[in-house]
Amino acid sequence: MIVREPALPVDLRLPGEPTVLEVGRTRLWLGRRGVTVWLPTRLLALRIGGRAIGGRGIPGYAIVIAALWVSTGVLFEAVELPGRTAVLAVLFAVFQVVRWRNAQRREQLAERLTGAGAPPPLRSALKQVGWWYLISTALTFAGGAALCAAAFLTAPQFTWKHWYPPSVAIGVHTCALAVGAGATALVLGRVLRAPVIAEDGTSQLVDGLLRAEDPYRFASSVMYAVLAMPVFVVDWAWPGPLGWCALVYLVVVTAMQLTGWLLVRRRYRRLPPGFYGR
Repeated sequence: MIVREPALPVDLRLPGEPTVLEVGRTRLWLGRRGVTVWLPTRLLALRIGGRAIGGRGIPGYAIVIAALWVSTGVLFEAVELPGRTAVLAVLFAVFQVVRWRNAQRREQLAERLTGAGAPPPLRSALKQVGWWYLISTALTFAGGAALCAAAFLTAPQFTWKHWYPPSVAIGVHTCALAVGAGATALVLGRVLRAPVIAEDGTSQLVDGLLRAEDPYRFASSVMYAVLAMPVFVVDWAWPGPLGWCALVYLVVVTAMQLTGWLLVRRRYRRLPPGFYGR
């Protein structure tokens, strides 16, 4: 198979061929970056189209996770239980990992077409991902852990109106934060050490762009700061000092990650001339 030939969607049972939807998504993705092609190359269609949120099986997983969220919501309403937002954080982490695993299957097909390349130097990979994302992610989980510890330490000083002790609610949200950290580390570790999948200079540039976008696409850690933080679900945390610290923490990590995403979009706003398809 000639990899640089345009992607012609054929029988979906044939391995290594992009689907019609993947070709369409790749055209849209390239068009937003100033490249107009009718048929992108097979390599780009597999890699770009396979990352879309509506990729293979993803709508089904989304429906299952939404159903779980609704059913657990009913359970939380019927029986007073701690950690409703923590459950949402865990479901979000599962959904992101499932999306990432689906994209990795398409990556493996693309890698078979070009052969396994060497991973970029770690310093280069870190630079592609961007320090804004890396620092905001470290701050998200380190700051979240500090807030959880502070909540544990201050909980005995306040009254509590639920049947379960406050330590249970804090512990559930701490576990949700840990799940988010594990999911983020799983994706980020692969992003930093994944081999370069490229056949020419154009696809190598796209490889770097996908490496920069993937942490935001599959490991948006700021969501765990919003959903898994315990201080917004315990009655005594607001508007005291711990609540204000939590608010500052949330604003800082959100602003940093948003800044990183905007800088990535600006850096790759328009792709240079090259062979993207026909």
